[in-house]
Amino acid sequence: MDCKVAALNVSPLDTHKYPPEVEWKIDQSNKSDLINLAQMCNDDVQITGVIIQHEYGIFGGSEGNSLLSFMRNCKKPMLVTLHTVLPKPSPKMKQVTATIIHSAVTVVVLTNSSKKIIETLYPESIGKVFMIPHGIHQVAFSTAQEYKIKLKLENHLVLSTFGLLSRGKGIEYVLNALPKVIKKYPSLLYLILGETHPVIRRHEGEKYRFELAKIITKLGLENHVRFYDQYFSLPDLFEFLKATDVYVSASTNPNQAVSGTLSYALGTGRTVISTDFAQAKEIVTAETGRLIPVKNSSALTSALVDLLGDQKSLRKMHHNAYLKTRIMLWHKVASEYLNLLERMVVPALKIDHLVKMTDDFGLFQFASLTIPNKAFGYTLDDNARALVVCSWLMKQKYSKEVEVLLRLYIAFIKKCQLANGSFINYIGFKDKLPTMQNSKEDLEDTQSRALWAMSEVMTNKILADDIRNEAKKIFLLALKAEVKLNHLRAKAYFIKSLTLAVGVLPEMRTRLIKIITDHADSLCTALADHSVKKWQWFESELNYNNALLPESLLIAGEISENTTYTKKGLLSLEFLISKTFSKTYIPIGHSQWYKNKAKRSNFDQQPEDPASMILALVRAYRLTKDSRYKRLANKCFSWFLGNNSLKKSLYDYQNGGCYDGLHPDRVNLNQGAESLVSYLMSSCTIRQLN
Repeated sequence: MDCKVAALNVSPLDTHKYPPEVEWKIDQSNKSDLINLAQMCNDDVQITGVIIQHEYGIFGGSEGNSLLSFMRNCKKPMLVTLHTVLPKPSPKMKQVTATIIHSAVTVVVLTNSSKKIIETLYPESIGKVFMIPHGIHQVAFSTAQEYKIKLKLENHLVLSTFGLLSRGKGIEYVLNALPKVIKKYPSLLYLILGETHPVIRRHEGEKYRFELAKIITKLGLENHVRFYDQYFSLPDLFEFLKATDVYVSASTNPNQAVSGTLSYALGTGRTVISTDFAQAKEIVTAETGRLIPVKNSSALTSALVDLLGDQKSLRKMHHNAYLKTRIMLWHKVASEYLNLLERMVVPALKIDHLVKMTDDFGLFQFASLTIPNKAFGYTLDDNARALVVCSWLMKQKYSKEVEVLLRLYIAFIKKCQLANGSFINYIGFKDKLPTMQNSKEDLEDTQSRALWAMSEVMTNKILADDIRNEAKKIFLLALKAEVKLNHLRAKAYFIKSLTLAVGVLPEMRTRLIKIITDHADSLCTALADHSVKKWQWFESELNYNNALLPESLLIAGEISENTTYTKKGLLSLEFLISKTFSKTYIPIGHSQWYKNKAKRSNFDQQPEDPASMILALVRAYRLTKDSRYKRLANKCFSWFLGNNSLKKSLYDYQNGGCYDGLHPDRVNLNQGAESLVSYLMSSCTIRQLN
């Protein structure tokens, strides 16, 4: 993944030497800079998403609210890592944080306690917050003695603290703890590694360092404390850490969310003593170090005497610290970020697998892994949905390859139409003839899906006239059949189809609207018949392709200007949302349908369900302008990319295919047609939405 970096300068006068990946230099307090950066991100098609490493102090304005100028104007999906998380923020900080969380697609925090705080204070964050630990560098484990020799510290017990110097480091409390320790261990040497924080130096110069020097003189520690007033390169820093017997992290802020210095010390394989701030409570255990209260020098004295008194245990703790921090290695942290980015960024749309699953006759129904399983032949259902996808793709980005597929699928549907206008669904591979399955199954959904596909093509002005005319002929012949529909989903597809057709068949408008309202009335009757206080649904169970039903009522309400349909569509959609959304989207399981007052099944989860939910949510968003529906649609799409019960991606980034579903313990690795077109339909919809 290629990255461009926008560096934040404290003022326009800053002249830092940045590495080549820094593309922009932004004045942290200049809102125009931030708005212009957002516009550049919007205009750059190469930028698919934005990562914001957030700290209140590095963005200008009150509590860093200048950042909001960027976030309000940036149209690309944003991932925000919150480095500071306070359990009791000021009203202004809480307001800024709430706006950040609202604007972000994904929020990352560095500790589990931070995740709990964010989800408690900002309920909107639930489902979009992930914990990824602070990263550490890969260094070889070594004993302290070999690096003490290298640094000419071999005759000392070495303590160290590193990082940009500021009062929050609590070094004065460390110094006050040393006299009693030195009486017991006179070879002790405390290294204070790092220059003064540049922001602190701007405000007060080296005042804090001078104060520490006075304490050293007062306590007679001149021979036991060394300042290294410089910014260390990583190799030099690791040498000092490796020469350390005990690392001391004495932060005076109990609400500090995370410390990079503590992470690095443990990652180098060094025992630590830390004040009990948030991150330290999670990663410092009795096997790797000691926790002490904030600003408590006597507790630090006791901990040092305890640890330094047993060198064998101390060496074992070094090793424990090294082993327990392997999960924090930067490459593993980066991998977790990439997984999150894949979930929030809609992948570039590929049709490789669609092409592979299609021969010169049509789209195959099933696949064995990624190979078409020709034994089961073709279905109109799959070819109709693939035709819809191709029609949408032609609107978004024309290509000759898509047009070839589109013509092939419409030809397939024409072959499935009988003389009376109705359709068969199943055609065998070898003889290209209808199979016995057509006479054994109810084909109502097939009739309506075919009409929906024809309507999509008829109304697509991008397409050539001959294609649109062919679709119109098929559509009109099917209408003559006047097939009586009994099933709700067939009626819903019919509503979708006829609503589109009204625009290109003005002479039939009155008739088509009448059929639409008849079917919408039928859906409303079903909703009334089956609904009770806690079950606002069209049937006594939730089964497959559920969101199609409320979507069709929203469509009917819009075309007929009947607000009753719209209200009932939103009511039933809200019920379905309540049953399928929690921290993630959880489709109704196909192993058994979810009956009212019975336990719901969570598996098997199949791609057709999130696809229909996305279409319904996007319809609701466009109708109501309520951004909640848009957020839910994006969350629903992330189901395909790994934001699901198993945290596994169903999308195949190599070929653009989609796996057939989620079992309780695994992904179904077959990539059949229904799953493929469900993903492609969802991707087209989300790409247009965003």
